[in-house]
Amino acid sequence: MGKKAEKECTECNDNCCFSCLKTEGDNLFQSLSEDELKFLMDDKLGVCFKPGETILKQNTSTTHVICVKQGIAKVYIEGINGKNLILKIIGKNDFITGGGIFENSIRHFTVTAISQVNCCFISADKLLKLFAKNNAFAIELLKHHNTQNNHNLNSLVNLTQKYMPGRVADSLLYLKNNIFKTNPFSMPLSRQELAEMSAMTKESYVRILKEFKTSGIVRPNGNSIEILNEEALMEISKNG
Repeated sequence: MGKKAEKECTECNDNCCFSCLKTEGDNLFQSLSEDELKFLMDDKLGVCFKPGETILKQNTSTTHVICVKQGIAKVYIEGINGKNLILKIIGKNDFITGGGIFENSIRHFTVTAISQVNCCFISADKLLKLFAKNNAFAIELLKHHNTQNNHNLNSLVNLTQKYMPGRVADSLLYLKNNIFKTNPFSMPLSRQELAEMSAMTKESYVRILKEFKTSGIVRPNGNSIEILNEEALMEISKNG
């Protein structure tokens, strides 16, 4: 694909070309032929979401999957009485099936933008047609789907088996090492969202964060957090 087409793909806001799926390194779509990619991309739609807007809604029909091009969003289960449980944070190049793509066609969780999010909606029906046609792609899609499910399962296990300090430590290490990959890091999540990542009340999360600050483990500073003693935080995470 020429430079002009690549430029158009990065700058467009509506129907972008399939080259945006050709990211560096291993890629879910690398086993698809050019014709198969074109089949997927013919009606692909690029959408921009503002912070707080819902991208995918729990218990709705799985008509599309999403590819995140820019920004970060939260993936969470909507519980009873307005209580949410954040399972993970997603960002650039993440591909989310929404759950239920292989059965009942119902989304198992909600995805909401934290920052401005640019993403592409891809037809789930077309994805499943390629799944049935291309064995190599089917294996990669199943691996990706299982990885998502395993992450969610591990999150639920940790949240139910660890004490509150261990859960807070997990959330801070996850944000530093997996999402922002820098230290200190800006914190676009509210204290309520941080609490929802750790299955506790906002008051409990703030209290434990203050204890970590007093112990010299972390340094909250406005909208940023610096981890001062990662070894201690890892020990707290390990011991639960």
